[in-house]
Amino acid sequence: MKIIGSLFILFASTAAGLILARRFRDRPREIRQWRSALQSIEAEIIYGRVPVDQLAEDLSKQIPSPLNYFFTLLSTQLRKKGLPLQEAWLNSVEQFWPRTAMKIPEKEIILQFGTTLGTEDAENQKKHIQLALAHLEREESDARQSQKSNEKMMRSLGFLTGVLVILLFI
Repeated sequence: MKIIGSLFILFASTAAGLILARRFRDRPREIRQWRSALQSIEAEIIYGRVPVDQLAEDLSKQIPSPLNYFFTLLSTQLRKKGLPLQEAWLNSVEQFWPRTAMKIPEKEIILQFGTTLGTEDAENQKKHIQLALAHLEREESDARQSQKSNEKMMRSLGFLTGVLVILLFI
């Protein structure tokens, strides 16, 4: 019985460490997805003159998970609920954010970008997109550094915590 309990503790703590490590691994990837999405938005706004609701629907089909969920939410709120763009953007970010590994600085960048989306001419919109891209690039660099220093540690810490708990109970 002790062996089964010990294995269960070890499994649970290792799984917790892996989950925490995955958040460090996923954050840079998700920031890259946002950068890609913003570049697509820039191209469509500047050259294609595509409306944002159509753009959101297109991006929801093109961009991988989890970011496609954000654009699905945005498209739904714009088309079916008829919300104004800034309100739909804010609501979509708030609903989407718990599903992501990103942190508050990235959220602030995305929210700030959403307040300017669709409010200015194409040239000024391009400047806002470039500014958001620059901020996300800096955050991606920070996220990669954090990943390097913390991902392996979290995996090991989960396993070693399980071993410690087992040793304390024996």
